[in-house]
Amino acid sequence: MNRKFFLALCCMLFGVMSVLPSLAHEFILVPQPFKSYSSGQQLPFSLVSSHIFMKSEELENPANVKAEYMGKDIPVTANEAYKTYTGTVKIGGAGAALLHGHRLGEVWSKTPRGVVKGDRTTLKGVVWSRKYEKFCKTFIPVDGKTQGWDVKTGDTLEIVPLNNPLDVKIGDELEVQILYKGKAVSPDAVTATYDGFTDSPNSYAYFTEPYGEGKAAIKISAPGFWMVRVQYIADEKGVNYEQHAMRAILAFPVN
Repeated sequence: MNRKFFLALCCMLFGVMSVLPSLAHEFILVPQPFKSYSSGQQLPFSLVSSHIFMKSEELENPANVKAEYMGKDIPVTANEAYKTYTGTVKIGGAGAALLHGHRLGEVWSKTPRGVVKGDRTTLKGVVWSRKYEKFCKTFIPVDGKTQGWDVKTGDTLEIVPLNNPLDVKIGDELEVQILYKGKAVSPDAVTATYDGFTDSPNSYAYFTEPYGEGKAAIKISAPGFWMVRVQYIADEKGVNYEQHAMRAILAFPVN
């Protein structure tokens, strides 16, 4: 191999490795699967931090992990064996139940040692610092009803379905819109996958680029628990960072 080419390739690979947080674990709220969900049912769920969807590989900082059901906080407990946070919620009335997960922002910085957690107050040689924040909303149908599927959480970055995700079948398309602070944005890509698609890390069943007004269409190709995922990085100066990197997930079952 040409030596100059080899050195250039090494530099390129180092550059890829230096932005590893872009390949960081996805934060997903996964309900226990049931054939159907009913009013009054006690529903266990897990908050999963995963490269291989939906297998959890890491326990997030407990101070930065939150879960909500229909806008109300749900206590969660760390499960060291499975590297998840777990909780249980009593499902309310018929319609689309909304469960919401939030991994609060953490600052990571690029340094001579790579990308590590911390900022200029704790690290040396910082090139840049970003706040990384993750959001997830999960819909399930209760008593066979799906009204309320279009409820928004108001997350800083949010994937909003434009047709009912609880009504899509294999072969259908789910159309979504990406909102940043309530306004449409167009990230580089929208990806989607489902539980059991592959054991390869960071691999998705579907990839698409958004078109006008931050919209994208995802082809549903199999039954199972699906997630649509997007990342958006905003130039936003905080006390200890220059950019705000956000990930959002929309999750739902497909029969």
